[in-house]
Amino acid sequence: MWNLNGEMSDRDLRKRKSQPQLGSEVIHKIFDGGRDPLSQQFLRWKLWKRWEDYVGSSISKVSEPVGYRNGLLYVWVKNSTWMQQMVFMVNPIKEKINQMLGFPYVRGIHLTFDRKSVPQSAEEVESLRRSLEQFFSETQELEKSKDAKATE
Repeated sequence: MWNLNGEMSDRDLRKRKSQPQLGSEVIHKIFDGGRDPLSQQFLRWKLWKRWEDYVGSSISKVSEPVGYRNGLLYVWVKNSTWMQQMVFMVNPIKEKINQMLGFPYVRGIHLTFDRKSVPQSAEEVESLRRSLEQFFSETQELEKSKDAKATE
């Protein structure tokens, strides 16, 4: 029940919190914040997966994101003709990405012909590895507790 201030009562809020949510909803809420290394990787994956939505079908056929580091998105471009064209499209692409994600995820875009020229630090790789290990161990514990409750 809503009160006069447009807020839920404490009882209804507790009841709502205790109701199960879909796993995809929970994961989406965890990862969309962009604050930890794992959510950064999730946002990066989301950008890769939906590249055509951000840039359109013609540009997505001749380009693809190949890296992301410290707010800089690295985009591979097929040839010099498209590279020249995309130089003029960098800001609109950046703005659309940030608009679709809902916050300023991309501060700049670096166009490249080399898919492998993306800088990557050992710290980032190790941080991602630790975050993934923690996430999967927590997921396994959650599954075990669900299974235990289901068998009771």
